[in-house]
Amino acid sequence: MPTAPASAETLTHLACTHCGDDCPDEPIRLPEQPELHFCCQGCKAVYELLAASNLCTYYRLDDHAGQKVKPVELPGRFDYLALESVQSQLLAFRSEALARLTLTIPQMHCASCIWLLENLFKLDPGISESRVNFLRKELTVSYDPRATTLQEVVTLLAAINYEPQITLAELGAQPHHANRRLYYQLGLAAFAFGNVMLLALPEYFSFTETLQAALGRFFGWLSLLLAVPVLLVSARDFYRSAWQGLRQRYINLDFPISLGLTALFTTSVVEVVTQTGPGYFDSFTGLVFFMLIGKWVQQRTYDALRFDRNFTSYFPVAVTLLGPGGQEQSVPVKELRAGQRIRVRHQEIIPADAVLLRGAGQIDYSFVSGESVPVARQAGEVVYAGGRQVGEAVELEVVREVSQGYLTQLWNNPAFQKNDNATLETYANKVGRYFVAITLLLALGAVAYWYAQSNSAMALRAFTSVLVIACPCALSLATPFALGAALRTLGRHQFYLKNSAVVETLGRADTIVFDKTGTLTDVGRSAVEYVGLPLTEARQRAVAALVRHSTHPLSQRLAQELPAASELVTSFTEVPGQGLRGVVGGVAVEVGSAALVGLDAPAPAPSETTADTLQSSVYVSLDGEVYGCYMLHNVYREGLETVLATLGRRYRLAVLSGDNDAEKPRLRNLFGQQAELRFRQSPQDKLDYIAALRQQGRTVIMVGDGLNDAGALQQADAGIALTDTLTNFSPACDAILEARSFGQLATILRFSQDCLQVVLATFVLSFCYNGIGLGLAVQGRFTPIVSAILMPISSLSVMVFATLLVRYAAHRRHL
Repeated sequence: MPTAPASAETLTHLACTHCGDDCPDEPIRLPEQPELHFCCQGCKAVYELLAASNLCTYYRLDDHAGQKVKPVELPGRFDYLALESVQSQLLAFRSEALARLTLTIPQMHCASCIWLLENLFKLDPGISESRVNFLRKELTVSYDPRATTLQEVVTLLAAINYEPQITLAELGAQPHHANRRLYYQLGLAAFAFGNVMLLALPEYFSFTETLQAALGRFFGWLSLLLAVPVLLVSARDFYRSAWQGLRQRYINLDFPISLGLTALFTTSVVEVVTQTGPGYFDSFTGLVFFMLIGKWVQQRTYDALRFDRNFTSYFPVAVTLLGPGGQEQSVPVKELRAGQRIRVRHQEIIPADAVLLRGAGQIDYSFVSGESVPVARQAGEVVYAGGRQVGEAVELEVVREVSQGYLTQLWNNPAFQKNDNATLETYANKVGRYFVAITLLLALGAVAYWYAQSNSAMALRAFTSVLVIACPCALSLATPFALGAALRTLGRHQFYLKNSAVVETLGRADTIVFDKTGTLTDVGRSAVEYVGLPLTEARQRAVAALVRHSTHPLSQRLAQELPAASELVTSFTEVPGQGLRGVVGGVAVEVGSAALVGLDAPAPAPSETTADTLQSSVYVSLDGEVYGCYMLHNVYREGLETVLATLGRRYRLAVLSGDNDAEKPRLRNLFGQQAELRFRQSPQDKLDYIAALRQQGRTVIMVGDGLNDAGALQQADAGIALTDTLTNFSPACDAILEARSFGQLATILRFSQDCLQVVLATFVLSFCYNGIGLGLAVQGRFTPIVSAILMPISSLSVMVFATLLVRYAAHRRHL
């Protein structure tokens, strides 16, 4: 912070504006601001860097926020980062305009560190984004390789004393390790608590007055000596957190705890110094010890009851693995190994870093960068995990094993986050703020009452007990633990959610909109009949070569029906909602709707074997001539009638289909008279319809196949991608439902509503705990140590209660 100019006699006592250390006799000054002093050129350089970028708010976040700047030893020490071999190991993604990697920053320790590290883009214009994972001390940096380099990014971090810890190994998800400092603090508090209790024995057992007089004063001073390091070391984090909250004009949970500790310690010191009593150092050290025990147990429980941040362990996105002879096999991405070959079709996600072996790569990196402009890649070039192939199918060789955590991180890219309304967790945090204020009022009221009764000892006891036992953290833990447990339960039933907040959205929904083809219909069981001019085997192979590049359900069904084909497809394009185009062996092939092939006439009449109006027509055109169409008899998914009957009692239902209205009577019978049925809907029409529903104040779930419905999935409050192979999910969807679990959709949504009731129940439990505890503490029936023991127990019970209730709800719903 800027300090006032001082005389020459006091220059040695000036504090550095940046790091707070003592300045030398001749401090370094800024010519334009002589009132600022610096201990070295490094601190001066960082201050100028921050000031030039209007980042001096950094110094208001914490006292002496700046760390001591060390000059970068050996100017060329980071030259190795310019090597291609090193960058290929460190970078998670690289293109001409964007590079991204994750670095470990051990020096990260407080709010000011986070604030500065997330504003790196103001220090280096080439850095587009920097995001901190404080619990793991990680920094994810995205930068433009045309404007800056990896070497310059690391050098900048080192210059502001956040030099990353770089190891040439895969930067993937690492297990969370307990804070070693907590063990040191806990050990010190345990040592002091045990010895202070031993020294307090004469007072507790009321030995002879002679012994008390002889030893009481000495033991009091010795207890003070033992309590000081507990205050400075073991209780340090409580005070630091409370002070940082106050500087941000926010009273957090650690503020009343710090206030209670201060009251105990101050009163004890006064009694020892004035020789009016032995003090309460046994209560003080015991309080810190049990608070740290509670903190440790909470952290261990928090790690044991895994929830949304660890759900990638059961997120089995599948991929097509190529075996001997090009045989295809669908396997979970976690089973991929370096050297294996995979096939990625149009609109499929590339699950691991790989080398392109065959085909023309058009990679859409919207997952990574938020921009959907395809990037061309040729055989021999590297493609990165998270890209989506747009165009013909390509063959790849895996060069780095997949990280499910990385795929999930991409799925949660902020570019695809939705503007959510206030959540239960937000409400809990707001209630927590008022809860702390009420706690302070109760504590002051207890002090006033007991002092009026001339009982100062009881006043201190009640004051400290009230401050310690009050625990709004149980409110904050209720939502993530309940919804996190729900996330795990749903994952076991092939319903994979982006994060736990989606559970709450599903529980609040009142409208469900369905796509038809591939969602309501099970294309894999459709009977296929060709009607039109005869197709030679060569022409059939040309059609098969084209459709096998698409992941659309109708294309996949035709690929199963037609002869196997390996012909090369060029100029492949897929028109959303229309069909496919490509060139096979010099022949222009079009497969799709009548509009795509330029045909306005109705579909040819099916034969008697499939004489049913419930058909999907896929037309075939070769070199501009329409030969005929494939008729696919629509088979609805098993259990659809039961699912819709159950959902219709609770939700408003609608169907959006790109097909004609031939199936309207049957859909009307399935959905009921109140449902809205819309046909010949383009992707834009679907999006507009969802937007209109939301403007009416409805909470909308969109269920689609994840391809042509991407816009509608993004527009809905919750978008569910229904898929048979788990290869088709997009940044737009919030959840992935395996097709074989479609019959459980109504049960899943009802379970989501149960989870919201569980959260409310845990809120009530937390209020009951605190109400009873505060009532007894105000009356002085709890000692501070008993309060310190009960506070974490209440939090743990809320976490366990939430988890068990969710499991009971799942059992009741047969999930």
